[in-house]
Amino acid sequence: MYLSDVGRVEMALSDLAQQFGWTLTKLRRSLSGWVKAGHITQASGGRGKVVVTSLRTSQQVAAQLVNCAFRMEIPNQSDPPKPVRSLIAMMTSIVLFSTAVGLTGVGLVMNARFASSFGQSVEAAVLLATIGLAVDLLAVILPTVGVQLLQRHAFLAAGAAWTIWVAALGMTLLAATGFASTNIGDAVAGRAKVAGESAALTDRIGRLRHDRVGISETRSIAAIEVELQRAQPEAQAVWRATNGCRDVTRITSGRACEKVLELREALASAERRDGLDVELRTAEGKLATLPAIALADPQATTAAEILAWLSAGAFKPAPGDISRLRALGLALTPSMAGLLAMMAISLSQARRS
Repeated sequence: MYLSDVGRVEMALSDLAQQFGWTLTKLRRSLSGWVKAGHITQASGGRGKVVVTSLRTSQQVAAQLVNCAFRMEIPNQSDPPKPVRSLIAMMTSIVLFSTAVGLTGVGLVMNARFASSFGQSVEAAVLLATIGLAVDLLAVILPTVGVQLLQRHAFLAAGAAWTIWVAALGMTLLAATGFASTNIGDAVAGRAKVAGESAALTDRIGRLRHDRVGISETRSIAAIEVELQRAQPEAQAVWRATNGCRDVTRITSGRACEKVLELREALASAERRDGLDVELRTAEGKLATLPAIALADPQATTAAEILAWLSAGAFKPAPGDISRLRALGLALTPSMAGLLAMMAISLSQARRS
């Protein structure tokens, strides 16, 4: 490039286009327009260069015309347009960035706690938690770093940033999946235990009520025992021979012990009745203290039933499939904080009108 006092520049078209920040097509069109307007002359130089010379008589105007290539200004045109910011874009970027910050906090705590749970000592837990925090921070910040490097044409560094982000994202997903599955699994197991116990108690109460209905004896045990004491003298003749009316083999003995045997049977029924009443009250009281839980995982079960209903039975996912999908979604959401922050920063940047 050569610049003289009379406003003359000699350089390759590609270099001149780079000074303007234009494409070669736009540069050629602009030079042609300036030649027609009588501002400059254009001639071929040596070694593939072009010679641009001002036709103005004033050296200051000529210098301004040539130097505009280095200030990226267009002669005889107004000042560059000012950046324009959209209100909707700014509000959306604020919401996105706030969401990214919240998810980042959740992800940091979740990954740090899960990583520290593998430590066998306090020192190991702290070190593992620190590693978990570092990995999660990388997963959050690297998308923005990668985009900024791409805009600066640092393609190698941008590729490295995105590669590291993929690895960090994988580690973050593993930690988040472990944390979500552990806590959700424990909650579902607890609900399953309560639901199973409730079902068992309900079934037991049903059997006890069925057995209780089959007992028609209404007299109390004390009243039956009083009647039994009164009936025993009637069998006094065969009392010793029948071992207290317990070994009745003859017809005469059976007649003598008939009343005693009936009362003993009634006594056994009354004792069975009272025992069933006690068991029934205990089971009903225990069932009343349990939470009203019918399903271990109502969300997964209901979602599977709804999908089967909507597809008219063509698609029947198992509740276990829904629970796996839920764990994946809960693990993936905090990992998207970096992408949300990148989009928020892109939206907040001013655009040219």
